Amino acid sequence: MKALIVDDIEINRELLALFLEGRAAVTFAESGEEALQQVKDALGSNDYFDLICMDISMTGIDGLEALRLIREAEQVHGAARAIVFMVTSSSSPDDMINALVVGGCDDYLVKPLMQQSFQELLVKYRLA
Repeated sequence: MKALIVDDIEINRELLALFLEGRAAVTFAESGEEALQQVKDALGSNDYFDLICMDISMTGIDGLEALRLIREAEQVHGAARAIVFMVTSSSSPDDMINALVVGGCDDYLVKPLMQQSFQELLVKYRLA
């Protein structure tokens, strides 16, 4: 499995990478712009990401806008959709609905992240 972890805080990236240790080749991005470029590069070389874990709140392009642009790029390339988990400290029902329905993510994780919950999502989406 190939995974992209997008968060502007290094410790959050490292924690998710630890959760994926031994299960995925992990690539990191610190911003929505960087994530979009990484996805476009992967799509251009037919080496797609299976999983993207993306923080919602980031400077510049936030996670929801980056996801919208990633979904557009996947369509342009005729690629399968990556499974996307939005990761955020917000447990607001409005934020969750916006991410799941409008944003096109597959699931939603609230920080602080728990390894058990993350592993359950990997199983749910047949990534583990």
